[in-house]
Amino acid sequence: MSADSFIPLRSVELDILLSVAEEAKHGYAIHRDARDRAGRHPGFEIPTLYRALRRMRDLGLVRMLERTDETDARRQFWQATALGREVLEAEVARLTDVVAEGKSAIRRLAEGSR
Repeated sequence: MSADSFIPLRSVELDILLSVAEEAKHGYAIHRDARDRAGRHPGFEIPTLYRALRRMRDLGLVRMLERTDETDARRQFWQATALGREVLEAEVARLTDVVAEGKSAIRRLAEGSR
């Protein structure tokens, strides 16, 4: 399956891939990263996060590591797969195009209202 076949990502999926592309993290750390990026509540709850992680695991976008946390053995660590990183790259490229289109549209609107 090509990376483009997963596009567009749901916002929770984008947040997950942004969080685990470089290093493995547990669920609460992923949620915290999303909150920090948004500057507020990320728009999804922990159960939604874990449903998305399982769905993404089944699609081959993330994998759960066998690593355990010394402070809490229940924590599951997740990491993006090579396909997951490709999908992230494709989604960021798509969003970059969307932002460029949006800026262009806003510029045209501003010029038309003069």
